[in-house]
Amino acid sequence: MKLTVLAAVAATAAGPGIELRTLPDGQASPPATVEDVAWLQGRWIGEGLGGCSEENISPPVGGQMMGMFRQTKPDGALWFYEFYTIAPKGGSIVMRIKHFNPDLTGWEEKDSFVEFPLVAIEKQVVYFDGLTYARDGGNGLSAAVRISDSDKGVFTLHRAGAGEGCK
Repeated sequence: MKLTVLAAVAATAAGPGIELRTLPDGQASPPATVEDVAWLQGRWIGEGLGGCSEENISPPVGGQMMGMFRQTKPDGALWFYEFYTIAPKGGSIVMRIKHFNPDLTGWEEKDSFVEFPLVAIEKQVVYFDGLTYARDGGNGLSAAVRISDSDKGVFTLHRAGAGEGCK
């Protein structure tokens, strides 16, 4: 149900500008550490999936990065949260995400998460399998996530100023 709703909204929000890549079956992720994507850190705010998107990405500590994400519906109501890590795995890195409703009930089972293996890092673009982040100058960050085979959600964010947040 949740993916169906996301797909419906993504169909109206999807844009052609940011590329999604897939790690071919049987191919290992390239060598990488979280320091290679430390440029993601910051507090970002903007638009995606028809509402306000807010992302907080912490600098690397202990070989991992953590992030928190908040999404509102087009009417401004809270839609969902994410908590995620970018962590080492097999000489590379992987992003692991858990989704939550506004009341903190989880989408995934207790010990489950969504995993996005690394596909490539090029300049200031990181391609996870089905999820891409791209820096746009010093204060911009774009992201795209594969919702289904034919739909993607696109997020256009900027570095948040002091006190700036979703309304």
